[in-house]
Amino acid sequence: MTHPLKRLLQGAGFSLSALLVGIIFGLFLTPYLVRSLGEASYGVYALASLFAGWCGLLDFGLTTTTSRYVTSFFTRQDWRGLNEIGSTAIILFGGISALVFLLACAAFGFASLYGGSLDETGTLGAALFFSGASFAASKISDGVLGVVKGTLRQDLTGGSTLFFRTLFGVVNFAILYFGGRVVALCVGNFVLTVAQLVVYVVVMRYAAPFFHFSLKSFRRSRVRTLFRYSFFTFLAQAGEIAVNRSDLLVISAFMTIADVGRYNLVVVTLVSYFHSFIGEASSWETNWFARLSATDEDESTRRFSEEFHRSRSVILRVSTFFALFMAFGMLAFGRAFIERWIGAEYLSAFPALVVCVVALGLYRGASEVNARTLLGVARHRILGWGAILHGVLNILLSVVLVRLGFGLNGVALGTAVPGLAIHLFWIPNVTCRLCGEGRRQYWRSQLLSLGTALLAFVVPFICVRLWITPEYLRMLLLAALSFVLYIGVVFRLGFTREERRRALEIVRASFDKLRGREKVS
Repeated sequence: MTHPLKRLLQGAGFSLSALLVGIIFGLFLTPYLVRSLGEASYGVYALASLFAGWCGLLDFGLTTTTSRYVTSFFTRQDWRGLNEIGSTAIILFGGISALVFLLACAAFGFASLYGGSLDETGTLGAALFFSGASFAASKISDGVLGVVKGTLRQDLTGGSTLFFRTLFGVVNFAILYFGGRVVALCVGNFVLTVAQLVVYVVVMRYAAPFFHFSLKSFRRSRVRTLFRYSFFTFLAQAGEIAVNRSDLLVISAFMTIADVGRYNLVVVTLVSYFHSFIGEASSWETNWFARLSATDEDESTRRFSEEFHRSRSVILRVSTFFALFMAFGMLAFGRAFIERWIGAEYLSAFPALVVCVVALGLYRGASEVNARTLLGVARHRILGWGAILHGVLNILLSVVLVRLGFGLNGVALGTAVPGLAIHLFWIPNVTCRLCGEGRRQYWRSQLLSLGTALLAFVVPFICVRLWITPEYLRMLLLAALSFVLYIGVVFRLGFTREERRRALEIVRASFDKLRGREKVS
């Protein structure tokens, strides 16, 4: 394993840890937040968060685009191109930040004049302003992070993200504990976001000393390059929003508000965690494939090197095994966890969760690798159109199935069926064609991975069925036992002898390095 890949994997580990910290704070801080603020103030805080979330569309897909192009120039050691693309991207993010700040000012004015019917506390305008200002500062951070990630230093970005994710959770808890309200929370998040930006700039100066930001490095030609790439990334993001947020609109239109609450808490929340884990675990792959394709692509045949395909094969299997285990965990522990977390009355939405999770387990791991591959080699148009198609079919099929009387299960099927058709069958075949990879080899590997995972689930499934109860400690211990048993089987049967040998060498080297640090200290 090369040194840059080690750093990328370390960064993925930090990113997953940061996500886990965010989930823990999200699960256990939310009830405390509601009790501390009260329903009215919590509604204001939710509206402010929703405003910042919708501003996310103004990213236009530039975050991934910046990282990808910086990696390409960095690999070829084209410092002039790197400085131009990096400076141009940061200036564009600065423009987006200014636009969001103006929107925050407009939201403050609008809420001050017309927000009385929504807000009994009189704090909606200030909450919207500081939430928008925080998002504006975070956009500049995205540009800086794009440069750092592009130089394959996701170990630094991941570690920084883990630190600040933890700090945000602790500070929010402290504000609530000492009696702070909505505005205090929003101001605290704004201050931390600005501090985060300062730290990211320092990290960029350390990780990329060869990069020198300058207004003079701005190039219109680089703007066209970035937006030609980011347009289809933006389409993919818009399609994902349509998939993830349209279900609740369909339910609210044809079912009851209680159904909206059950589906949101059980299906939307847990499925979003599923997507987030897969996304964070795969976040480094775009840069890795961009690095491999920057120098070794044969343009005459549109084929890539043996190292490219060998890396892709291993990453596909690892991602597939990871997604399948997550699906197993949600199916095996879902009922007990929901009962313990929010109450048995929400179990009526569990069958809809099963539908979504089964589909995600079958395609989500491989689909993420396929997407990262296409993003890395700049052949990702299919992802944008696929996401838009998924969003449209999701809405249409969900409406039809709900009207036919399938209820929440119909909404889940409306999401799962198009996802299977697009991401399990269509996009993999297109990816194989664009990357010069044999489709028969791809499907043989996927089927073998699925069979290996199903075999590895037998003993964990029996253990869970025998000992599962709605208790956090017991579920945690059973999950750890299931993971150990599962990893043992897939490691032995899912990888070649050479791949196992190299993996063990990496583990030993990591332990030796850790021991060396302990002796020095």
